[in-house]
Amino acid sequence: MNFDSFLYNTRPFLNYLFDFYSNLEEKSLSSVIYNAGGEDKVSVLVVDMLNGFCKSGPLASPRVAGIIEPIKNLLKACYRMGIKNVFFLNDAHPSDAVEFGEFPPHCVKGAFESEIVDELKEVVEGEPVIVEKNSLNVFFGGELEGGNEFLKKVVEMIKEGKSTFIVVGDCTDLCVYQTAMSIKMIANANNLKANVIVPENCVETYDTSVKTAQSLKILPHDGNLIHTMFLCHMKLNGIEVVKELLEE
Repeated sequence: MNFDSFLYNTRPFLNYLFDFYSNLEEKSLSSVIYNAGGEDKVSVLVVDMLNGFCKSGPLASPRVAGIIEPIKNLLKACYRMGIKNVFFLNDAHPSDAVEFGEFPPHCVKGAFESEIVDELKEVVEGEPVIVEKNSLNVFFGGELEGGNEFLKKVVEMIKEGKSTFIVVGDCTDLCVYQTAMSIKMIANANNLKANVIVPENCVETYDTSVKTAQSLKILPHDGNLIHTMFLCHMKLNGIEVVKELLEE
């Protein structure tokens, strides 16, 4: 297939993606709570809202920093409406992490980069519940230590009917995608129902232009396209993608 035919065949899908993104609908938190069966049935998973992805370090991105305020507002609204189950899923790598072969060293455990951004710390009620991870996928952590406790906790929560999960953070196509998809796959594999909600205004990914990527000898990463494609792919797999969760 040459480029012209590729572009011709792909254009209808790109048009669809644009329409999909442009027509995402808002949803009220009250309806989320009602459909879940109560505020205690709803959890918020905040993925990698860390200094190393928002403020400093080789993977810090202004696009990701831009969702700090929407997530802050969502957390405040959740607390006001009685949602108390809030988990922070955080990169906390050892200094010799194998992942540093694919990505520049980042968010080393105990360093400034691995800390939750102050803006979110300020709104957390009580001590934040932090789940540390050494890979993109929190559910693949801890095997060498005898099992993934967070995986067990999520399965138990779903079994108990606490099965609505709001996933926010970064990156749309990396850790957010892996978290949201894993919850759906865990539920499906156990023949259980789980409702995973991703509000678009509270997730984001980074952008690396082709020109910049060529100069750095890395892969380019079109933030707008990839963000939209992975939102669409999550929806394709049964995840509820909304424009924004509103306090009503």
